[in-house]
Amino acid sequence: MAGAAAVRMISVSLLTAAFACGVSQTPTTPRVDTSKIPMTTSSELARDAFLKGRWLFDNLRVTDAHEYFLKAVEADPQFALAHLRVANTAATNQEFFEALRRAIEHSGNASGGERLLIGAFEAAVAGDPETQQAKLEALVALFPNDERAHNAIGNFFFFNQQDYERAISAFKAAIEVNPEFAQPYNQLGYALRFIGDFEGAEKAFQRYAELIPDQPNPYDSYAELLMRMGRFEESIERYKKALAIEPTFIASYIGIGNDQIFMGLFEDARSTFTGIEDIARNDAERRQACTWRAASYLHEGDFENALIEIDRRYDIAAETDDRTAMSADLNTTANILLFSGRIDEAAETYDLQLEMMQSSDAIDEIKEGTVRNRKWDLARVALAEFDLATASELASEYRQQVAEHNIRFEVQRTHELEGMIALAEGNFAEALEQFEQANQQNPQVWLLKARAYAATGDSVNGRSACEHVVHFNQINFNLAYVRKTARGLLETF
Repeated sequence: MAGAAAVRMISVSLLTAAFACGVSQTPTTPRVDTSKIPMTTSSELARDAFLKGRWLFDNLRVTDAHEYFLKAVEADPQFALAHLRVANTAATNQEFFEALRRAIEHSGNASGGERLLIGAFEAAVAGDPETQQAKLEALVALFPNDERAHNAIGNFFFFNQQDYERAISAFKAAIEVNPEFAQPYNQLGYALRFIGDFEGAEKAFQRYAELIPDQPNPYDSYAELLMRMGRFEESIERYKKALAIEPTFIASYIGIGNDQIFMGLFEDARSTFTGIEDIARNDAERRQACTWRAASYLHEGDFENALIEIDRRYDIAAETDDRTAMSADLNTTANILLFSGRIDEAAETYDLQLEMMQSSDAIDEIKEGTVRNRKWDLARVALAEFDLATASELASEYRQQVAEHNIRFEVQRTHELEGMIALAEGNFAEALEQFEQANQQNPQVWLLKARAYAATGDSVNGRSACEHVVHFNQINFNLAYVRKTARGLLETF
């Protein structure tokens, strides 16, 4: 991911379902549960709107939740927690940063638990995982009987650290506190899926559906598990069940389209993704249609049409001058150009991406992150030009800068990059050692492993790595770049 849009999406996931029902208002307010993280608001109207929005947000109905969070801050403009949720559900980066600014501005009037949550979120956006973890750990220590506190730190371990064992432990702690709280069953299912426990994941999703049978997300999540298992037609049926409950549940359209891609039904997939435009309620949802149509073309090796779709996505952001989103789109365009062999154009577009981000309203830490990660991009350009000296120099600079921040996905990128350089140098053992420390949820890394094994003559492991890419069967944009190549490479073993 690149730019503030990516950070925003990660941050939404990290603090999903982080707040409990305790309320801190006036001395006369009843029903305060001091074992739960408080909500500080002077308005019952704001409180009620917030709780309705939170329930929708817990169940991943983000666009529906957004209007209630807006009502909450309208009723109480000093309601810091509600401003944070407006940021979580914002459709544009401008709204995201403005809402986050207001949450921080009003956090001085909030409770200690709320300040920890807002501070953890601020740290996530700034790319400071150590501070984020420390604040979430302090939250759990203060509120050990709050299921949402455990769920929040579980999401941190799941999304930020890819530490699935610790995430599973946190989600189980949330369930132990409140077995009727549905949300941790969803993330528990995904965490179990990622460690290969499909049976455990299935049970978690089934319990999730039992708790909220009238909501779309349990069926959507179970459908994604079926997709991963290669049971595409069953997966589509589950997605359709989700859409029967909520026809505007965008994630299920994306899921059906990806099932169709894996079945080789590319035109059907594009038709499904285009259907998103018919029910889209904001720019973020309209951009999703372009994103996944682009992916469908990449799966076929059709770079030109993929670029057209990313241009369309860019144009939607340009209508509101959402420069952080436009910067992310330029990064995607550059990546496609690089994969298609148009190296000079890719390098120029990476330059444009940086210029766009620097002119945006993103916070300084995000702009600095873009500058830092540009070294990753330019090193890959140098590799494509067989300029190993430049690639190595950039990789060294990138590694040093990443070490100062210790952001997991960047650390993993350093290993991926150094593995690519070692592979180009013919040092296959070193390449494989580096790739093992890269992001194992990125199918591009597995294709690199396959190439390294192939170079050593290890057909058994090479075939296995290729098959891992071909049968990855997950909703992952990076897969679109490499699945077709992996299928071709597989035939050579």
